[in-house]
Amino acid sequence: MTVLYSQVIFVPSMLLGGLMMPFRILPEAAQTIAQLLPASHAMNAFNGLAMGATADFNPWASVVMLSASGILAFILVLYLFSWDSKNSKRRGHPALALLALVPYAIGILLL
Repeated sequence: MTVLYSQVIFVPSMLLGGLMMPFRILPEAAQTIAQLLPASHAMNAFNGLAMGATADFNPWASVVMLSASGILAFILVLYLFSWDSKNSKRRGHPALALLALVPYAIGILLL
């Protein structure tokens, strides 16, 4: 089941993130959804900073959002994950992991 759940994130990231088709040809609603996916920001930063191509939005903002999301995800992992297999007490609800998407949601409002 874990592989199937991961494909729910991976396949849309590939399609909407600019890896299969350019970000600029997506409809406006799909562009907004694509900005919630890390692959969109990674491709935008890669195209704008590494390849010297025209970026669809600020590539440095993409780098900041990717970094902020990575740091936030690491902090959430430290809080939510427990190595002790005998510990039955949960530290936090697993849905708290969705907080790692907050930088991308803020990015939609600012970009």
